[in-house]
Amino acid sequence: MTPLRRYTNSSSFKMAVFFTVLLGIAVVMLAYMGNYFSRNTFVGGTESVIDTEMWYLTEQTPEKMLVVLNNPPPHRVYVLVDGTNKKIAGNLADLPQNVNVLSEGILLFDHGTPMRKFAAKILSFDDGRRLLVGVDITQTYHDNQVLRVLAIISILLMTVVILVSFLISTFVAQRTGSIAKTAQDIMDTGNLSQRIDVSSPWDDLSYMAQVLNALLERIEELMQNVSRVSDNIAHDLRTPLTRLRTRLESMRSELENKNDPYLIQLCDTIQSEADHLLTTFNALLRIAQIDTGKQKSNFRPVILHRVVEDVIELYEPLAEEKNITLDRVITPLTIPGDRDLLFQAFANLLDNAIKFTPNNGCITVALENNRLSVTDTGPGVLDADKEKVFQRFYRTEASRTTPGNGLGLSLVAAVVKLHGAAVTIRDANPGVRAEIRFDSLTEI
Repeated sequence: MTPLRRYTNSSSFKMAVFFTVLLGIAVVMLAYMGNYFSRNTFVGGTESVIDTEMWYLTEQTPEKMLVVLNNPPPHRVYVLVDGTNKKIAGNLADLPQNVNVLSEGILLFDHGTPMRKFAAKILSFDDGRRLLVGVDITQTYHDNQVLRVLAIISILLMTVVILVSFLISTFVAQRTGSIAKTAQDIMDTGNLSQRIDVSSPWDDLSYMAQVLNALLERIEELMQNVSRVSDNIAHDLRTPLTRLRTRLESMRSELENKNDPYLIQLCDTIQSEADHLLTTFNALLRIAQIDTGKQKSNFRPVILHRVVEDVIELYEPLAEEKNITLDRVITPLTIPGDRDLLFQAFANLLDNAIKFTPNNGCITVALENNRLSVTDTGPGVLDADKEKVFQRFYRTEASRTTPGNGLGLSLVAAVVKLHGAAVTIRDANPGVRAEIRFDSLTEI
């Protein structure tokens, strides 16, 4: 069984993280630009203007400075007070009382009608006098505030985008996970009546789920038709074949009374062909039934090493006829499964090994480390045939002269797939090793 993908491994989560990193970088850059403009352009520029004004005033003679203070240029405010805070000159009545700090050493206060924003610095003289120089920054202050609000709104919007991207990625991962889980359940159980849950038909994934549900419904209908056809074939062909075989047995009994060896031999040959047809037909139906996955309802804890021992015990007489040594390395293992199907699959592997191992050969059956292997000393299998041997009716050149219908390994592959395991054919030099891996199954 293929495990469902975790959310953190999904492409939706990775894309959400990618966009989060990009937007995070954008937020940091925006915050830096806002701070840079506020500190360097707004505050720094304002401080430069005030410092220039102060330098200009202090470079004047006392008489000239008083004239300038009493006749300030537009958008400037001045006030010069003595050590007792008594006004000496300027267009302000006194030092402002309600002030804020714009930056270190720079005051921010309101003045005028209508109220305007002023930034100012105070210069103290050695004789106790203090000079306040203020610059009108109303428009610049307003622009800076607008920029700050826009920066905060942009950061909030980016944060919302990040949150929404994770919500969307979670939604997409859940929807695709639901579709994948339903598909996996159908593959595991063969139950085509299952449908994908569609809880919100507004999105594209739900639309795809609806289309897939319609597809599943159509497939279920077609499979039911195929099943009905198979049932009809089973009824229409198996019964005549069984009846034919019964009549052949009766005919053979009559021929024995007449003592006609030729006709008796001919009757045996026809009966053998009928048996072969019945065996092939039953094997095909068996494989088809296994492929549907419905056998999983019969899964129970299976003591696998006992099943292997039973198969070996069953085939030991056949191996002894060819003087074949049956070695075994078996460790205890219990897994969930269908005992009868596993028995049949292991029996097919061992039967094949005995069939292709020459007289006085050796076969090793090993069950260890969650793996079952059957190794023979036969002619081996070509690399080109190692995958094809599991196809129905496929037979290698070396096996065409031996009895069989090419369905034995096909049934093994179907049983192994039903149990979520894997089967492979490997070179054993000499011979081959057929190996079934139960690594994905949980030991009981």
